[in-house]
Amino acid sequence: MTAARHAYASPGWRDAMRAILTALVDQHRHDFPDADFRMCEVVTAVPPDGGTVVLAARITGAGVEFFDTEIDADVVVRGDHDAMLPAARLNRRRATPEDNAAQAVHAMAMAKAGRVSMQGDMGKAPKPLLRVLAEMHDQLADITL
Repeated sequence: MTAARHAYASPGWRDAMRAILTALVDQHRHDFPDADFRMCEVVTAVPPDGGTVVLAARITGAGVEFFDTEIDADVVVRGDHDAMLPAARLNRRRATPEDNAAQAVHAMAMAKAGRVSMQGDMGKAPKPLLRVLAEMHDQLADITL
């Protein structure tokens, strides 16, 4: 059965993101028992009304907690919907070298244009948690319209 697909940052997509991340953290949290990592993504100009969506989470060895408002985070990514959409759709596990190169060029252009920014350090997350986040991203990419 194919998973339902959702527009990036839509309510259905956010519900799917929460479900996927919760399941992955529950499955792997024994690999990062001492983790306390906070991340926040702020997406502006989200269709259909041009609003702003905040995707924020605190991940610990005990589980994951979600927030709909900006939090003090280890990593904060900000960008407009259209600038961030290509990365949201890219399944890194299956991407070709050409796909990755095109995404790198796009990301650099969007950063230079001030449409996407990242503050903080993903290296603050334990490596097993980084693998969980990468898996979450790829699962979401597969259902992102």
